[in-house]
Amino acid sequence: MQTPARRPTVAWLFFSPSGRAGRQVFILGWLFWMTLNCYAVASLALHQEDEDLFRLFSLLFFAGVTVSVASTVMMSVKRLHDMGLPGILVFVLFVPAVSFVMLFVLCLWPSASGPNAYGPAPDWPKS
Repeated sequence: MQTPARRPTVAWLFFSPSGRAGRQVFILGWLFWMTLNCYAVASLALHQEDEDLFRLFSLLFFAGVTVSVASTVMMSVKRLHDMGLPGILVFVLFVPAVSFVMLFVLCLWPSASGPNAYGPAPDWPKS
């Protein structure tokens, strides 16, 4: 009996390095985390005088940044897999002079056609 294929979930998209992620899903994931982090920064700026709210939003900001960095690394690994490249290249995102170029490459480079070693199709976990 054949095992059923894994279905894509939000947890897979944000927190798993397995499978492939296409350009659209990758860009939307980055925009999601940028929006949440921008909200936290705006809330910090609006509540500077109120110590209790400032502490709360500071905690939310640092927790959000930590989770979003881990998530964007996982999404970037999947995006590299979709391009047919090894996930270890994700460390280029941590090189300051090259990171913006790498991000644009990840957003603009087309997916590898057909199945590859990392999964059957874009936006789908490896079974």
